[in-house]
Amino acid sequence: MVNIHNAKVSDSTLEDVINEDAHRTRRLIGRAIIIFVAAIVLAAAFGAFDIESSAERSQDGLHVQLRHPGVARAGNEIELEILVESDTPLTETFTLRLTDDYLLFFEDLAVFPDPESQSADETGAVEFEVAAQPDATRMLVRVTGRASDRWDLRTSGNLRVEVGASTVDVPFTTWRVP
Repeated sequence: MVNIHNAKVSDSTLEDVINEDAHRTRRLIGRAIIIFVAAIVLAAAFGAFDIESSAERSQDGLHVQLRHPGVARAGNEIELEILVESDTPLTETFTLRLTDDYLLFFEDLAVFPDPESQSADETGAVEFEVAAQPDATRMLVRVTGRASDRWDLRTSGNLRVEVGASTVDVPFTTWRVP
């Protein structure tokens, strides 16, 4: 006698029920997809996609280190950390210039410490004039905001730092994910 514990699918009285071995491949592929999606969700939860990059340039005794997001997502908080170091004390004020392509990447842009002045040139690049502490040989400036909804796979920028007669250009790139 056949009961529920030893019945086989082929014993079914329903015509559309087929043998379980016929769908084994489909079940394995379905499980693999679920495991793959779960792995991506876990990686994102642990910050695997929050990649930071840095770029450094030096010239004429002026050293500039830039930390920026390597990958960003629209609406997420992004931050540029600009460390300016000099062999001699920094001038009373110095200039940071960011290209407009990268500035369009920001919403709610804020610069810390507050710049003494800010202006734009004919290309759309924005210059921030920042005051240094007296006799300081290094200073950290932060530019923060949210990543805009504007969609470009990759956003390139250039940071120019002018301290007295010394100028350093630091090119950098941030990739975007949906």
